[in-house]
Amino acid sequence: MGQASRRFRFASVGLGAFAAGPAFLIGLGLGALAWQPDRAIPLPHDSDVVTLLMAMVLAFSVVGAIIAFPLATLGTVVLTELGRDNHGSRLPVFWMLTGAFAAGMPVFFIAGDRPDLVAAFAFAGAVAATISRWRVRWED
Repeated sequence: MGQASRRFRFASVGLGAFAAGPAFLIGLGLGALAWQPDRAIPLPHDSDVVTLLMAMVLAFSVVGAIIAFPLATLGTVVLTELGRDNHGSRLPVFWMLTGAFAAGMPVFFIAGDRPDLVAAFAFAGAVAATISRWRVRWED
């Protein structure tokens, strides 16, 4: 694999890691709505609330990128090497399911009584893995 394709690979890993934080917030909201609908509260349409939510998304993007970048890099390197020999592991759905499993299973074993957290981490892992797969190419 040439140097140019390796540069694209790690650029997509950075994008995937940066998207992990907002994906975690979305997954947390969807998980809370799915498993605890009685605890969901409507948000007022106030400019202060929108500003606060945007600040949270920015903060989660930065913190999520710091946490997700080493893991996304490791996953991208492993799945790229696996894809050299196994054509089925090159599929984007394989990367998505692997990212969801890799991010969701440790949380399931630690906090299995909180399915909303498991859903949030699995969703963030799936999004990060799918975006990290974006520019990966194999030479046959």
